Amino acid sequence: MGWSDTINVEDEYFHARSRDPYWSENTLLGFSVPERNLCGFIYYYFRPNMNLVVAGPAIWDNSGEDVYNCLYYGWDQHLAIPDGAQMYDFTLSNSLSAKMSEPQKEYCFGYDRYGVKIDLTWTATMEPHYMKLTRTGDENPGIKNWVKKEGEFSVGHYEQAGRFQGTIEIRGERIDVDCGALRDRGWGPRHADVSDPLRAGWPYCFASPTSGWHLYDPQTTLSFDEDPIDGTEETVTTGLYICDGVMATVVGGTRRAKRGRDGRVLRQVIDCVDELGRELHAEGETLNWLKWPINSDILNWWSLVKWEFDGQVAYGEDQDFMTFRHYRKYWNRLLEKDPALLHCLPSNVR
Repeated sequence: MGWSDTINVEDEYFHARSRDPYWSENTLLGFSVPERNLCGFIYYYFRPNMNLVVAGPAIWDNSGEDVYNCLYYGWDQHLAIPDGAQMYDFTLSNSLSAKMSEPQKEYCFGYDRYGVKIDLTWTATMEPHYMKLTRTGDENPGIKNWVKKEGEFSVGHYEQAGRFQGTIEIRGERIDVDCGALRDRGWGPRHADVSDPLRAGWPYCFASPTSGWHLYDPQTTLSFDEDPIDGTEETVTTGLYICDGVMATVVGGTRRAKRGRDGRVLRQVIDCVDELGRELHAEGETLNWLKWPINSDILNWWSLVKWEFDGQVAYGEDQDFMTFRHYRKYWNRLLEKDPALLHCLPSNVR
C-alpha cells in the first residue's frame, strides 16, 4: 500500500502492522498561553511490537529551557501499553489519558501527577492535510528517513489545524488555555537510528479557523559534511496554507533562520507559494525555548513564536531539530573559533 494521502477516519485507530519492532503509532499536539510566554505539548507514540508507549506532557516558559529546569517535564519513555488501549482511547500509568469524541473532529486529554493537572479539548478547525507523495511517487524529501515504506502495509503522516481549550494547573495556579493548535499524526516503522543525519524546521501558526499554515523545511540540498547549519536557506518540501478559510498544499518555498551562538533560532523569514498560486510571507520572533531530546539522537528546540503574516500578528510555534551529530559538529566549530568558551564551562564538564 505504501504512503497514504487520502483522508480516512480509520487512520485515527491503530493500523495493521508489520513485524518491525520500530512500528510506531504517534501523535503530537502543542498548546500555548502567549500572555504568559508559556508553551506546552502532549506527545506520545505506541510501539506495539515492543509493548511500549512513550508519552507525557511538558510545559515551559522563558524561566527554564532544559528538561530539568523547565516548568514541568513529564514525558515518560518506558511505559507498558495498557490492555485495551487504542490510539486515542487510553489511560496510562503516568495518568495521561486520551478520549476521542469524534474521529478527526474532537479529542480530550487529561493528566494529573505531581501537582500538575491538564484538562484540554482539541477541536478541529480544518480537515487533515496528508503529507502527499512527490510527483515521482517517492516519499516527501526529508520525511522518508522518519517513516519507512513497509510492503503491503499502509504508512502515513498528516497535520491538522485546530484549537485547544481548557485548563492547566501548575505550581498551585490554574491557567486558562485557548489557542490555535496543531495535531500531528503518523504511523509506520520509525527507526531510532536515522540513516541520513537530519536537520529541519517545523514551524506553524493558526491565527484563526480561517487563517494559518504549517511547513516542513528539511535541509535536503547540503550533505552533513557540507552543512554549516548557520546562515543556510532551507527548502520547504511540504505544508499547508489556510487563507480566507481555504486550505491548499504548499508546493515550494524557503526558510531563512537567524541563529544564536549556540544554534537556537532567534528569528526566521518564510516565503512560500501554494498550489493555488497564493504567496505566504511570514516573519517570526522566538520568545522561548525548550531543548527537548525527542529521540535517541535528536535535539529539538521547541519554541513559542510571535509571527507576522497576512497583515496580522499571531502566536504559533516552531520545532527546529537536528541530530546530536550535527550539534557536536556545530559546537566544535564554535570552540575552534573561540577557545575561550571552554572557560565558560563548569570544570567538571571540560
